[in-house]
Amino acid sequence: MLDDNLISSEFDLESTRPAGFWIRVAASLIDLLILLVFIVGALFMKSVLGYILLTLPTLFYKPILEGLLGGTAGKLALGLKVVNREGGLLGISGGFVRAGIFIVNSIPNMLLQIKMIQQGISPLDPQAVKVFQGSNELLYYVSYGFTALAIISCIVVAFTAHKRGFHDMIAESFVIYKNNSSSSDEG
Repeated sequence: MLDDNLISSEFDLESTRPAGFWIRVAASLIDLLILLVFIVGALFMKSVLGYILLTLPTLFYKPILEGLLGGTAGKLALGLKVVNREGGLLGISGGFVRAGIFIVNSIPNMLLQIKMIQQGISPLDPQAVKVFQGSNELLYYVSYGFTALAIISCIVVAFTAHKRGFHDMIAESFVIYKNNSSSSDEG
């Protein structure tokens, strides 16, 4: 396994410093800034293929970087690392398991945007969007439900001993500081 070479035989999870809620929010904001060009570009796409091509980087960014590098650009910039219980990298499959809740959350929104493109509705036309929302209420409710689940998973980070969200628990992952020498405690 690729991760076997990256695991330190001296890794002790209990001696690591878990990354708290606010530092992870800051990392997510950095990632959002990086992905903003794709997100905004996708909103203005008038072709389904173009929309899908602009959306793919936003779906694959988190699982691939966290799986192979141990963090997104935001996490790495702030000195954080995503590891498994042994201190190794998650790998691609582990990255996708960890990001699964966020990817599933994106699917209803993508389907809604594709339907809007197919019907020629601009997301900047509030009247057309309101009519569209009325005719696609179920998909919007599903979207709201998945969004709530993703938000709750993130909020749980603030209240668990190892600062883990549901997505961390499912993937058996931990977000820790690369350098444990700091003594401040993150919430």
